[in-house]
Amino acid sequence: MDANRPIFIPVILGTPRQKRMSEYVARFVVEEVRKRDGVETELIDIRNIPLSTMDAGESIKDTTFSSTVIRADALIIVAPEYNHGYPGLLKHVLDTNLKEYIHKAVGICGVSAGGFGGTRVIQSLLPVMRELGLVTIFWDGNFSSIQNIFDSSGNLLDQAYIKRIDKFLKELIWMARVLRYGCENVPSGVTIRFFIIDFSLEGYMSEDNKKSNKMICPDCGVEMNHHAYKVDYTAALSEPDDIDPYIGGVLKEAHTCPECGKTEVRKAN
Repeated sequence: MDANRPIFIPVILGTPRQKRMSEYVARFVVEEVRKRDGVETELIDIRNIPLSTMDAGESIKDTTFSSTVIRADALIIVAPEYNHGYPGLLKHVLDTNLKEYIHKAVGICGVSAGGFGGTRVIQSLLPVMRELGLVTIFWDGNFSSIQNIFDSSGNLLDQAYIKRIDKFLKELIWMARVLRYGCENVPSGVTIRFFIIDFSLEGYMSEDNKKSNKMICPDCGVEMNHHAYKVDYTAALSEPDDIDPYIGGVLKEAHTCPECGKTEVRKAN
């Protein structure tokens, strides 16, 4: 691990709403991250990511967002609580990447107008983070009664949040350093590095090779969407020759038919 290479932690602002007070939180967090030595950041506003609503998942991947996630050592998500859940566009954006997230730290800042500091949006996002392969820290950023924390220009009114976010960032930066060290030095990280290299080469693949990697639905005959990577740990008896020694199982791709919803799984190419 290059100790001189900065830790990169972008902040994702997870709502497209107009007059959103979550933007004040996101900008506050970005400025606090910038105060840390050896750490770089940038603000990612999901409403500026040009995604289609005619499809979903990796098939509508934005290369700029994906390259930022690949470079990141950790992520911070700032999400307001909407009707006890998270914004739909945030999920739409997050689902466009899969392997880019694996073994990277994530911290969540919940925002609410009430007194619970976005606790319910954070709890709703935790299983999503796990499925994406991200590693959540145990400290959250809870911004309660957001209208009382910042003024109409976005200036911080409650200085207690500086100490609160300090604990959050210390834990996230520590976890980011540990996971980066593991990915670069512990054998299981070899597979993850291969994923990143493989993704970087996708743009150079010939059209014939791209087509050969597609999966066709056996029922509908239409091209299936690549849904996720999974490790099959039960394949020791049926597929012993395909087991990757670094991950202890067989790496597989799950594909879903956009027409009938049928799911097919095969060994990853």
